[in-house]
Amino acid sequence: MLLLAMISLSSIAACGSKKEVERAKRSLYDTDFAVVYSAVLEATRDIYPTLDDSPGAGAIRTAWHQVTYANNTDDVAQSKTLSTGGLNQGNLATTQGQAAAGQPTRLAYKKFFIRFDITVAGGRPWRVKVQGHASEWEPGAAMPSELRGPARPHWLDGRTDALILAIHKRVKSFAVPMKDLPPEVKQEDTIPKTDPKAFTNVPPTAAKRLAALKDASANRDYASLRLQVFDDVTWSAGADPGADTAMAMWQADPESLDGMAKTIAAGCATEGDKKIVCPSKDKQKPGAWQLTLELRGADWKVASFVRAE
Repeated sequence: MLLLAMISLSSIAACGSKKEVERAKRSLYDTDFAVVYSAVLEATRDIYPTLDDSPGAGAIRTAWHQVTYANNTDDVAQSKTLSTGGLNQGNLATTQGQAAAGQPTRLAYKKFFIRFDITVAGGRPWRVKVQGHASEWEPGAAMPSELRGPARPHWLDGRTDALILAIHKRVKSFAVPMKDLPPEVKQEDTIPKTDPKAFTNVPPTAAKRLAALKDASANRDYASLRLQVFDDVTWSAGADPGADTAMAMWQADPESLDGMAKTIAAGCATEGDKKIVCPSKDKQKPGAWQLTLELRGADWKVASFVRAE
């Protein structure tokens, strides 16, 4: 089903000219909300069948769907949808069994995924907003890591335009030109950012690090998070330290990253000139997460993130 949808998407992209796409981006739709929303839902579901829709909010959110653009039969055989619950456990178990038997596995390659946030906004005439997101999954990771900024893949804009055009074709009979095209909003500008000023009683450079850590853990920005931990970070009492192992364990257990964000938000305190603990000692509880930053050279980074004993 999804493979055929992907082929359909490619056909749409090939047939739709740049002029048609620009016309679609500059169009409003002068008809009842229900007509526009139903058309948007149907067009989206034809290409990305796994989604959640909220008619009351005029919002549609697709699941992560695998991007199949290579001539690779392995991609065809793989499950194409990654739900919020993680990887397809049947495929993962099969792959682990193949690895144990010394056979080639499908997880030998990176996988790329795409999802969309679509809204029908304003009043009559209605505007349709389409925001695409891309992510990359590597072998051993529990969930994909979203690709932002310089890491944004070249194919995301084309697939976003293809969906915009597919929606437009459903309701173009109601299209009216938009007077002024609103300024483009960059994806990174829509992500809430923590203000370093929220962290008092710590040095300004440490406050910036805490704000960046809170955002990276909350947004599952694994690439950014990896740069903010020391190579010898302690991730579990009694276990060998190491950033790569820590990252693998935190990705496999998303609750730990939720714990990191909450721990930082609970407040932090300095211990000497080169150490910061979150939460402060008077707020620490047995079994709760505890984060430690250290200053080594000129840089504050995570030295430890473990459950308090």
